[in-house]
Amino acid sequence: MTKDLTKGSPMKLIISFAVPLLFGFLFQQFYNLADTMIVGRFLGVDDLAAVGSTGSINFLVIGFCMGVCNGFAIPVSHKFGAGDYVGMRKYVANCAWLGLAFSVIMTVVTAILCRDILVWMKTPANIIDGAHNYIFIIFIGIPTVFLYNIVAGVIRATGDSKTPVVFLVLSSIINIVLDLYFIISLHMGVAGAAWATVISQGVSGVACLVYMVKKFEILRIHREEWKVDGHMMMVLCGMGVPMGLQYSITAIGSVILQTAANTLGSAAVAAMTAGGKIGNFLACPLCHGFHYGNLRWTERGSR
Repeated sequence: MTKDLTKGSPMKLIISFAVPLLFGFLFQQFYNLADTMIVGRFLGVDDLAAVGSTGSINFLVIGFCMGVCNGFAIPVSHKFGAGDYVGMRKYVANCAWLGLAFSVIMTVVTAILCRDILVWMKTPANIIDGAHNYIFIIFIGIPTVFLYNIVAGVIRATGDSKTPVVFLVLSSIINIVLDLYFIISLHMGVAGAAWATVISQGVSGVACLVYMVKKFEILRIHREEWKVDGHMMMVLCGMGVPMGLQYSITAIGSVILQTAANTLGSAAVAAMTAGGKIGNFLACPLCHGFHYGNLRWTERGSR
């Protein structure tokens, strides 16, 4: 299951690691596009605009969470590359404690502020309630984001980029099925789309965790390794927080653009949402996949 990325041709290693990530990001963008199509087709322009108006702030917050989780995986990969499996498991344990703390804080803060944020972004009055219903549910699902991304990051840190993609595909399929069920059968509106996202992410995270515990013997943490280590937490935060901020900073421009678009009305927001999803589908996967593959090889090769 694990793979040593310090042995062999760097180019082949980077490609073999990055290609599964490429397909994973591509599939993720596909189901995001499917989400948009389902909401636009079965709920209408205003609901599509409501979901779309939250896209930039969603990217800002969830992007920070994902960046933090990816940063947490860096010290884990260092210990794996050095063959220090005890130290690696201690870092994984401290990742879990930090992930729990970050998820609780992020959930409470964003859930309390989400309505005010939408007002600050000049969300049109005819869609602000739908936008709040959607993003509030997404924000209370932040713990599921941390669960999946920490576990997936740890698995990738051991050189396995394929397994997390399998669970990402599982999450995508569940998301689309639940979208259709909640929106068409249960008539839950945009809240149904949000719950579909949160539930699918949670199922994928739990399944990925169970798989990791059963299949990756070197990642089975012993009782004494669960001890909180202040130094390790500082190292993890030193890696995770800057990466989270890097993700969030790139979203600031999107927030400003979205705020400007909101002043044009819900029809303009809906149009921007549809076009943006298509752009993301074509542009994001390739850049993320090969950047992440190169990053992971560099981390392991530096040890």
